[in-house]
Amino acid sequence: MTTNPAPTPPKSATIGLAIVAVLAVVGALLFSGIYLAIPQNGHFYALIAIGVLSLVFALAAYLAQAVAPDPMMPRALAWGFAGLGFFLLLGTVVVNPTSILGFLAQLLLLIVVLLFLALTLVGGYWRYRSVALDKVRLERREGWQASAPRSALDYSAAQHERDVTQSPPVPAKGQP
Repeated sequence: MTTNPAPTPPKSATIGLAIVAVLAVVGALLFSGIYLAIPQNGHFYALIAIGVLSLVFALAAYLAQAVAPDPMMPRALAWGFAGLGFFLLLGTVVVNPTSILGFLAQLLLLIVVLLFLALTLVGGYWRYRSVALDKVRLERREGWQASAPRSALDYSAAQHERDVTQSPPVPAKGQP
């Protein structure tokens, strides 16, 4: 009688690559479709729409890290989409190719986009710090788990030594 081995789960690189491929292909098709569907005089709105959609895809790629065993690929794609989105939004608002925006509207949109960019960078820094702290915590935990366990007698002996050495001095006779 032969037994079939259990099916092996897909490799982490395969799942991460699949997530990246799906999001990149859907994004490229959607972006090119938007740009080609909007007539020549509406390319300003097409670039704004592509920039906003790129930020939505960045958020989707960031959330896809939870599904991927190795989050490196979706994280890189998230930063790529975020870079594309902010580049398109900032470039379109600053250049204002069709002069649709007045100076005040252009300034207001620029401030809003820069605030979103600042929030994204602060969130990225916070995430980077928390990952670094998790690595340090994991290393300490592994070191603690690898060490030999102490017995209860060791703890009670250490407590007794501390109590003896740190006890207050006994007052001399005649002192209150």
